[in-house]
Amino acid sequence: MSDLAILETSIVESMDPAFVKKTLSELPFYQIQGMLNVRAIPLPPTSAKRGLILRSAETNHITSLGKSQLSQQLGLTKIFDLRSDKERAKFGPDPLDIPDVEIVCVPAMSASQTDDLKATFTKFGGRGDEGFVDFYREVLDNGVSAYKTIFEFLRDEVADGKGCLIHCTGGKDRTGVAAMLILDLVGVPDEEIVKDYALTRVGGEPMREMMVKRFAPLLLDPEVGEATISALSCKPSSMRATLKMLREEYGGAAGYLKDRLGFSAEDVAKIIENLSSKET
Repeated sequence: MSDLAILETSIVESMDPAFVKKTLSELPFYQIQGMLNVRAIPLPPTSAKRGLILRSAETNHITSLGKSQLSQQLGLTKIFDLRSDKERAKFGPDPLDIPDVEIVCVPAMSASQTDDLKATFTKFGGRGDEGFVDFYREVLDNGVSAYKTIFEFLRDEVADGKGCLIHCTGGKDRTGVAAMLILDLVGVPDEEIVKDYALTRVGGEPMREMMVKRFAPLLLDPEVGEATISALSCKPSSMRATLKMLREEYGGAAGYLKDRLGFSAEDVAKIIENLSSKET
């Protein structure tokens, strides 16, 4: 899919059903029963024994078959939940009975960002991509512990064929920052990173009505309605602007891992090797 324009469709507008059905039936998307917006983070092809790295929306409606798909069919061993404790309490926790899968709760946003959504969404009003750049900068700064935990897994376990799932609520922002860091670190072209981010719009289409209902008080609030629509979008230009910020302010993903997460140069090299090298 070269034309990303359709992925800019507003959250309050439905997408073409035929387009959605076709897109969701193809990789990088996976159909996991009881889950939405599940897809593989598009890493470079490798013949090495690298575990699958998935991203998704919340997992609290997963079925027994879905649990089996994650653990037995796809080989996942960890689920990283980037939501806050209050979000998990309000919308439902991860299922704790997935065989051979450990649930790791690592909030990537401050309590104020998730508790007062009106204040958070107001920051997006009339600011276009700048609102996303500022928000994702906050996520990078507040999510240090969460992202360090994920990258420790990528350093120590993924090369052994162990896979993981990274998720938040919709699988767009906190999860999108994680995916951005992973993809930028291994040198995936910018437009592939942008596409991965924007695909959340079609991945989230099956839950669009639920999300509109969940955020209805904000969407109908004249003070913050338009800002909420903007905050729930995932436009390609927003990720392009965020990548520019990541490189100018943090030295790219490699700089972020070393300067903010505390990884050594050897650690970073090992993570890159695990994610992108081929067997010899």
